[in-house]
Amino acid sequence: MFKLLAVAVSAVCLTAAFVGCNKTDNKQHFVMVPKGVNPYYDPCYEGFKDAGAKLGIDTEFTAPKDFSVSEQQEIIEDLIQKHVDGIAISANDDQGLVGVIDEATKAGIKVITFDAPAPSSKALCYIGTNNDVAGYMAGTEMAKRMGDKGVLLMLQGGMGAQNLNERYAAFERAMKEKAPHVTIIAREDTQGKIPIAQEKTEQLLQAHPDATAIFGLSGECIPGIVSALKNQGKAGKILVAGFDDVPDTLAAIRDGTCQFSLAQKTYKMGWLSVMELQAACEGKALPKQIDTGLLLLTKDNVDTYMAQMKQEAQQSGQVLAGAATGPNTAPATQK
Repeated sequence: MFKLLAVAVSAVCLTAAFVGCNKTDNKQHFVMVPKGVNPYYDPCYEGFKDAGAKLGIDTEFTAPKDFSVSEQQEIIEDLIQKHVDGIAISANDDQGLVGVIDEATKAGIKVITFDAPAPSSKALCYIGTNNDVAGYMAGTEMAKRMGDKGVLLMLQGGMGAQNLNERYAAFERAMKEKAPHVTIIAREDTQGKIPIAQEKTEQLLQAHPDATAIFGLSGECIPGIVSALKNQGKAGKILVAGFDDVPDTLAAIRDGTCQFSLAQKTYKMGWLSVMELQAACEGKALPKQIDTGLLLLTKDNVDTYMAQMKQEAQQSGQVLAGAATGPNTAPATQK
């Protein structure tokens, strides 16, 4: 009789573990999976963690060592085995993640994308920047600063990243419309790494000594560009601009070596990721896309924008969670 009871208990435990009910504290467990290790994602996880604390949800941050689709696949497969409740992933690639996101969905895990979408997958929602709007806004600002003359170099962190390719296409369109006499003479891959961004900048400046401006489409670019310019004694002599708000970029804006950067609302991405995953776990329908917006960073607002971003995220989170909402395509202005 005791043996039969032991077998029955074991069977119940195994069943509970399979369906993800093996938690002793009944707390949900959400995991953020970025493209790779990069300081850009620090405020994303800060927002993710803060929202989790507010709702009583355990949160975790698991990053691939490199910007690798295969590593993201392995991480998600591991999370499936751990029976987590929700995953927010910044997709390194669209098609490459279709299979593993489908597998997670079949296992009952709620999956959304943030920062970079995977539109071909079964991810429930994309939370992040409207990259067509972002690219066009960046190109318009760059055209204004260049005055419709000069030679422009471009850097991009991953040539296969859908979000960055969309951003570049819109940037190029704006430049052709607003500054048709500017020549975009090169576009190089930084692989999402500051040292490679620095190396590529040095190579480009050697190959194109007539370059008058450099633009970076992703967060590692400006720090690498500025380091290369300082090494060559050209800091402040070439127009530098780009995306995101990693610490070295903020420092470059403060000292004038970078003229502007478009900050994606990364804290808001993280905060809303938790809110939407929670809504999905409650059976609510999610919007296909939530545009978190942009902030144009200059010397005027570089020290105040983050407080504004956090306040906005925490105020909007309760409104958006689980509600059908279309993308907000109106870019934010300087504040």
